[in-house]
Amino acid sequence: MASGSAAGAGPAWLRDFFPGYFALVMATGIVALAAHLLHHEALAWPLFGIALAAYPVLWLLLLARLLRFPRAVLADLRSHARGPAFLTIVAANGVLGSGFAAFHLLTGLLPALFWFSAALWLLLIYGFLGAATLGRTKPDLEHGLTGGWLMLVVATQALAVLASALAERTGTPPALTFAALALYLLGSMLYLLLLAEVLLRWTFQPMTPAEMDAPWWISMGAGAISTLAGSRLLALPGVEPHLEPLLRFVQPFTVLLWATSSFWIPLLAIFSVWRVLQRETQGYDPGLWSAVFPLGMYAAATHDYAVVAHLPFLEPIPQVMFWLALAAWTATFIAMWAHLLRR
Repeated sequence: MASGSAAGAGPAWLRDFFPGYFALVMATGIVALAAHLLHHEALAWPLFGIALAAYPVLWLLLLARLLRFPRAVLADLRSHARGPAFLTIVAANGVLGSGFAAFHLLTGLLPALFWFSAALWLLLIYGFLGAATLGRTKPDLEHGLTGGWLMLVVATQALAVLASALAERTGTPPALTFAALALYLLGSMLYLLLLAEVLLRWTFQPMTPAEMDAPWWISMGAGAISTLAGSRLLALPGVEPHLEPLLRFVQPFTVLLWATSSFWIPLLAIFSVWRVLQRETQGYDPGLWSAVFPLGMYAAATHDYAVVAHLPFLEPIPQVMFWLALAAWTATFIAMWAHLLRR
């Protein structure tokens, strides 16, 4: 999933810059949010500060690449392998918006962030799917389907989370509440459809250790952010009576999504160990942030769901997952800087 380097003096690194680098903001922001939810404020604020600092830098690099190498950007968007990575921008917006609401910081930006994210979601998801569908040259399932395809789910649910955050701050208007619900259900449907494709790819096509890379962890992260979106819907106050029957569907479906997300963790851990034993591990790769994000999201989503569903026996799970997410984030962050400084 990752092929570009973010360091160097010439234009080649910018031409090949990985379009999914906003996963750095996603991973850092969600680990910060999990730290805040679990009352580790000494960790939460510095982490969120790093996410805020990285966000404009990545936008500058993306715009510079678009201006200097527009054909390379369009080629990436049409690519089955790299196209879905652009949706990390929408997901990063959703994570930052959740952080603004949780930290009570820059909350006045939430309306603009939501509408900006909605416009980006429409542009990127239909641009990619349209190009992938109408293109004459297509890869087969073995070479075309990657873990990055689950970003369609993550971006959609991130927009649902943003809609819920905005609805909560604006008196739960019916239109915005319905939009959050519709996005949640759409993201859930995409998740179920893509999981069928993932299982088909894994069980009926050859899988080498090199192909079992970090972005496959998004299959767990997509379920986790769907759980978070459902939990935020269940927590909305003052919902209009005519919308309550629709929201009753969210409770059992969120259990399904949480259980599905939990199911993937042991299997993905087995695949990761198998890859290490086969000596297929590599150095730093920006795709590694795609493995950090699901760990942090699972911690935050499980905590939120345990609170809103009044299930205190689930609380030890996010406590453990948070420290695993923090360890993964720290290792990846150090590896990134070592990679950049070495180059």
